[in-house]
Amino acid sequence: MNSETTAILCQFLGAAQISEVRPFGTGHINDTYKVTSGSGNFLLQKLNRWAFASPEAVMQNIRQVGEHLANRPYPLKNMRPVAACDGSLWQQDAAGEYWRMFPFFDGTLTLGRVETEDQAFEGARAFGAFAKALGGLPPETLHATIPGFHDGPQRLAYFYEVIKMGIPGRLKMATMEIETLLKHQSLFGQIAAAGLPQRIMHHDTKIGNVLFDAKTLKAVAIVDLDTVMPGTVLSDFGDMMRTFANAAAEDEACLEKVALRMPIFRALSEGYLLEMGDTLTPLEKKWLPEGGRWLSLMQAMRFLADYLEGDVYYKTNYPEHNLVRARSQLALFESMTAQLSGIKNP
Repeated sequence: MNSETTAILCQFLGAAQISEVRPFGTGHINDTYKVTSGSGNFLLQKLNRWAFASPEAVMQNIRQVGEHLANRPYPLKNMRPVAACDGSLWQQDAAGEYWRMFPFFDGTLTLGRVETEDQAFEGARAFGAFAKALGGLPPETLHATIPGFHDGPQRLAYFYEVIKMGIPGRLKMATMEIETLLKHQSLFGQIAAAGLPQRIMHHDTKIGNVLFDAKTLKAVAIVDLDTVMPGTVLSDFGDMMRTFANAAAEDEACLEKVALRMPIFRALSEGYLLEMGDTLTPLEKKWLPEGGRWLSLMQAMRFLADYLEGDVYYKTNYPEHNLVRARSQLALFESMTAQLSGIKNP
């Protein structure tokens, strides 16, 4: 534990005895640590300022969401931030970085990937319960913590700029992927013009953001609330399709392994609609299956843009990591296109 982390912990836990601080989770964006102390177990997290330009807006959203859920018949545990000794929800270190703390729910576990239909059903049901409970909170009351996060046309416009100024050697390496992506770019305009209603969405519905009871494997809590903000249901449903139902890892280099698992897709659809089925409009239900293709193509574009810019956003393990991720997402997009042809709703 370095002096920076020690100072931040003192601001949250005062004189409490710290037994252990260790890295926790596998997220691409923030730095997260599990803290074991005399006052209990917590998650300490440093926000990625590149990803979140306004940490105050992030924490204001999380505070508002937590207060709303506390007054709703919400079936899961409420992931509310832990206040520092001075009453604030975040602290800054000497370098100006923002830190915050959350409770650690003992007796829980996270899944690295969805292996069974039951896991897909339960995870999707939990995200559905989360979205349903937030239905009474007007979308306009929350900040857009990442403006244009799932705005396809805006992302596409930026991608064109990246192509103009990208690293020459990487542009050459990614020629085929750029061409493939641009061939399907009309999908972004189609979704934008569909007229889907605004809701408060999680925007990062991977299975790792669901805490499960270690014994029963029932959902306990939804975590990682930094991107909870206004959006459409396709953001959450599409990201579940993209992450739950992929037969391979997000960065699988062997593209023959990448495919949509239809049984998992059906299970997550059933779980999500169990909670949200009566809430969604006919238009939303009609467009749900397109969410997976839309998000896979958009995520390919985001990985590819980061690769062309020099890996400034996502954490990478080797120089071609983001390019491999983009290729994998394009392969998943193709698999979804082939398997979902003709399906109008789950």
